[in-house]
Amino acid sequence: MASLLSGLEVARQALQAQQYGLDVTQNNIANVNTSGYARQRVTFTPGEPLEQIGYQASEGVRVDSVQSARSSFLDYRVNQELSQQSQLDASSSALQQVESLFNENSNSGLQSSISNFFNSFSSLANTPEDASLRQQVLANGQAMGTQFKQTYEQLQSIQQSVDGQVADTVNQINTLSSSIAQLNVAVASSRGSDSNENSLRDQRQQLVDQLGGLVDISYCEDNAGNLTITTRQGALLVAGNTSNSWHTVKSPTSGNLLAVYSGNTDITSTIQSGTLGGLLDVRDSKVTSYLSSLDNMAAGIISQVNAQHAKGADLNGDPGGNFLVPFVQPALGSNEGAARAISVAISDPDKIAAGEVGAGTGSNTNAKLLADIQNQPLLPGDSASLNQHYQNLIFTIGLDTQTAVDGLSTQNQVLTQLQNQRDSVSGVSLDDEAVNVLRYQKAYEANCQVISVLDTLTGDLMQMFGGSG
Repeated sequence: MASLLSGLEVARQALQAQQYGLDVTQNNIANVNTSGYARQRVTFTPGEPLEQIGYQASEGVRVDSVQSARSSFLDYRVNQELSQQSQLDASSSALQQVESLFNENSNSGLQSSISNFFNSFSSLANTPEDASLRQQVLANGQAMGTQFKQTYEQLQSIQQSVDGQVADTVNQINTLSSSIAQLNVAVASSRGSDSNENSLRDQRQQLVDQLGGLVDISYCEDNAGNLTITTRQGALLVAGNTSNSWHTVKSPTSGNLLAVYSGNTDITSTIQSGTLGGLLDVRDSKVTSYLSSLDNMAAGIISQVNAQHAKGADLNGDPGGNFLVPFVQPALGSNEGAARAISVAISDPDKIAAGEVGAGTGSNTNAKLLADIQNQPLLPGDSASLNQHYQNLIFTIGLDTQTAVDGLSTQNQVLTQLQNQRDSVSGVSLDDEAVNVLRYQKAYEANCQVISVLDTLTGDLMQMFGGSG
């Protein structure tokens, strides 16, 4: 009788184990389309052996654990590639805005304004005494200065917009770091219990992936289940149940753009990847370089035009002075501010020095030389002309933009391949789960049959002993 009762207990535990397997399988199927969910699998272990007369019998089967089908290596690789993809995405988006500023399909762009200004000197050379042509030179000079200023300020506007995105991204990083620290506590406290540890790990990994998209990170898990997260350069984000909040501070040395701080340390220059890395690269490197090119061109135009204009004679035969307002460098070797300062210094068209000194009112020699400045070396120690400087700027902007766009396309493919690999390990396969349903169902039915047989035998024995009584 004892053996029959122990057999019923073995079958009962087996029913529970198979039912648990069905529950886990059902949960997998329910989450087939849930982002970040890792397929779960049940592992079984034999029960403790029972001492019987002359032999040992097992106590049946028990659920040992429920494990998530995760590859820590693939999780880490996906996180790294997410960081690179987000960097290129942020860069390409901002650079396409820059490129649109210089996409001159009309006669209203900076290049057209520069050409119109110098071409007006060519027109003046044909009829140097014509008052309307002289007035056109002044108007085109002022239009060129206005276009320089507008283009410069539009670039600065993009830079300021990116700067605002830097602040938003840092706030997102802080929010995610705090949430991960809280999940560290939940994961650590759930270990070894029949709780939702796997679900908590899935949630945490999703947040880690989001964080990796914002900034380049490295992370590792300790024996207690806590993640420690830093940037690849070592700036702390999460340690156990604590998150390290970053903050931004306006930096006077960089035009009041935001610097990123971890504690008292400026980590701006150490951030190389993720959305934040892409934004900082565009803001601090690329746009700053484009602004510098505009300033250098403007300073070169002011210097060359004024120098040549001073060598000529105006309509009254007087020596020419400054045609454009002179630019004073804010520091030795720096032309910062020239693009916003360029403007015409004279208002009387008769003061335009189109002729050669002593050659009379019909002279056009200096007007021709002023027109040719756009084809001459613009800056000291540099053989490139004004046109070449401008074309180099356009080429650089186009190359930077196309490199980011092409890199993003390639990176998307790399990331997709890695995510597919991870899904093959962690994702739910309905075909596999259908097989598991049948397997657990058959095992459940078989154990039900065992219970039915044992129940019949137990009843027979009770009748036998009851009848003999």
